[in-house]
Amino acid sequence: MSKVYDWFEERLEIQSIADDISSKYVPPHVATGFAMTFYYRPTVTDAFASIEYLMTSVNFGWLVRSVHRWSASMMVLSMLLHIFRVYLTGGFKKPRELTWVTGVIMAVLTVSFGVTGYSLPWDQVGYWACKIVTGVPDAVPVVGSTIVQLLRGGLAVGQPTLTRFYSLHTFVLPLLAAAFMLAHFLMIRKQGLSVLEPSSLGEKADPFATPLEILPEWYFFPTFNLLRVIPNKLLGVLSMAAVPAGTFIAIWLGIGATMPINQALTLGLF
Repeated sequence: MSKVYDWFEERLEIQSIADDISSKYVPPHVATGFAMTFYYRPTVTDAFASIEYLMTSVNFGWLVRSVHRWSASMMVLSMLLHIFRVYLTGGFKKPRELTWVTGVIMAVLTVSFGVTGYSLPWDQVGYWACKIVTGVPDAVPVVGSTIVQLLRGGLAVGQPTLTRFYSLHTFVLPLLAAAFMLAHFLMIRKQGLSVLEPSSLGEKADPFATPLEILPEWYFFPTFNLLRVIPNKLLGVLSMAAVPAGTFIAIWLGIGATMPINQALTLGLF
């Protein structure tokens, strides 16, 4: 038996991986999610009542569910920041292409956790969110309606849909996430992490030698490209000033104070 272990240890560094895993803490949403399974009943008649009972009658039940929800949001935010950091440091380039691929797959799984978990309380928001999400594939030609029925377990959203979402959220997605996390960490151990390179200094300024291309810092890319796209220099400057000016105008006119949050966010972004 020891020879078999030594064979795998030599090739996969099993002990090092085990030490890494044992040194990591259990994420709050995993622990709280496991705790909620003791009270949650995945049926359309009892799901809402079971969550209501957890929130109102179980000692610290409201805190368990709140931590689960908050930590899930933090997980999504951390994932987005991590992807942004890896992209900026070029972590997707050779030889880390597969590390990037597994990371993107885990990002999809993370969002899937949110989509499936959002509907489990079977309240108004969860039910209609489930109905909308499962109806999106209907726009796909030929196979769209089949995918919708596969997700819903029938033509309409009901008990089969809730059962599928519960199974995905508590069994299928955790297994997939664990498998891809293991693969992801194995690749990181093999190839290392991509890091920010030290700041470099270019050539000394020469007023008589125009560079072939001038690239600004990444946070100036939108402004830089806006000036390149708009041929008229005055229009380009006015377009740059329109963003901060628009925020001042919105404040003075009270725009966003009385409109629905989704419209206010849309106005703020675009």
